[in-house]
Amino acid sequence: MVRPRTRTRQLVSAGIGLVAAALVVTTTVTANSGPASGTTGKGTLKLVAATDTVEVEAWEGIAYVQPSVWLAAYDAAFEFRARHAAYDEPVKLTKTVIRGKKRTTTTAPAAIVDGMKGFKDGLRVTLKNKSGNVILDDTRPLCPGGYDRQRVQTDGATGPVYPEFCGGNWFTKGVLYGIERGMAVPTVSDLEFETKGETRLTMTMSVSAPVADFLGLPKASRTAKQELVIVDGCPEGGCEGEGEGEGMGVMAAHGADDHGARTVVPRETLEGGENARGPLPLGGALGSIKPGKPKKDTLPDLVSVPAWQISTAVDEQGVDRLNFAANEWNAGPAPMIVEGFRRGTTPVMDAYQMFYRDGKQVGVKRTGTMEFHEAPEHNHWHFLDFAKYELVDAKDKVVSTSGKQSWCLVPTDPVDLTVPGATLRPSQTGLQSACGEKSALWLRESLPSGWGDTYDQSQTQAFDLTKVKNGTYRIKVTVNPDGNLYETTRSNNVSYRTVIIGGKAGARTVKVPPYQGVDTETWWGEEE
Repeated sequence: MVRPRTRTRQLVSAGIGLVAAALVVTTTVTANSGPASGTTGKGTLKLVAATDTVEVEAWEGIAYVQPSVWLAAYDAAFEFRARHAAYDEPVKLTKTVIRGKKRTTTTAPAAIVDGMKGFKDGLRVTLKNKSGNVILDDTRPLCPGGYDRQRVQTDGATGPVYPEFCGGNWFTKGVLYGIERGMAVPTVSDLEFETKGETRLTMTMSVSAPVADFLGLPKASRTAKQELVIVDGCPEGGCEGEGEGEGMGVMAAHGADDHGARTVVPRETLEGGENARGPLPLGGALGSIKPGKPKKDTLPDLVSVPAWQISTAVDEQGVDRLNFAANEWNAGPAPMIVEGFRRGTTPVMDAYQMFYRDGKQVGVKRTGTMEFHEAPEHNHWHFLDFAKYELVDAKDKVVSTSGKQSWCLVPTDPVDLTVPGATLRPSQTGLQSACGEKSALWLRESLPSGWGDTYDQSQTQAFDLTKVKNGTYRIKVTVNPDGNLYETTRSNNVSYRTVIIGGKAGARTVKVPPYQGVDTETWWGEEE
């Protein structure tokens, strides 16, 4: 038996994909005519318990409750948009009820908005033992979205459209989540509690009155009660070794050693040949797409986000390092798609940027190279011309560079799912790909609109501080540094983050002032 892991961040992004017409922000979620039996036909949200009694497994005194109480949408889709105009401004949250072609939007009172995470203190969970004593009383945000959706109407949506999470990171500008018509999402995905020998408990989940009023929940459907039967998840021998070495339940940022030489390929050298495409892929076939200058509506907009999670450390070789995380994202309107085609039998691929409109490929341009990165935690192909990380002084003079030189691009973080063309569920666009095995002939790397890719820079990828004097510097992050990728504008390709370096050899320190009111050096969601 495998011990479950809790989700420490409500951030889920899975797979690599392209924009599909059914999965973009501009899509209207269709509400079919004719309510299912037992519904009102007017559109409503209800708290629904799947069963009266739930069996809960406990490991070494900790019980884990699987989703069993759902927030269900009957006869309408409920869409929520959370966004702020600037990082230091409050988040505005709206609810849109979608019935057929009719859309009714209302704005949530500021007092019930919990940033990008949903509704503040919207859900209360209590546990009582047989004597009526309270052993847990937990208030948490209510997220009207989730990773495990259930159909509750025979004429409801046939599949999910909205993202699998609420929330984001420090630099998330906007998120969009919701519940499709005739579907339900779990109210809780990570409930755990300590047991003290109890074998049976009563669990009550309730939506707070202010949140329930705004959502329009009927008073009879604001609370769900269940009996929990607690069983030992690891009888006879215990759970030693269970769950060790498992990854988190979310897609983590990239990391580990990656310090291949960076290849700078000027764009003019990429467009040689009679067809303005350079050497053809393996096999020499042009295909049906004619190369040419891409149209603006088929281009991405690559944006650099200021560095975050910044710290000092001494690496395995005894070198003082400045660690940081960096994210570059695509503001749309089109996905950024780069495909690699193997150059004969060499460990090199020629990279081509693909251009799409309405889910259909309409163009292609040569954009650089990919190389196979044979290293622990990698062993896949990396794109060489995506970003550059530098530590600079007040005059923008480089004092140290990152060893990070190549990228396997995947959507790890939503940055703004309200931009035009934003992909809500990258894993369900039908064109998934990975970064390839060593024997691959072809691969695809992608950043859908609205999403970014976070890489953690540590060890040899981090800045070497050996020759860096104490003082104030800036981490400079540049996306598309050589201009080889086509995009709508390059005006937002560079970002800076101020750092103050101190200490002495073997014990360097760093102070990181907030950026536009955002303190990224605390764990997201724990600032308050």
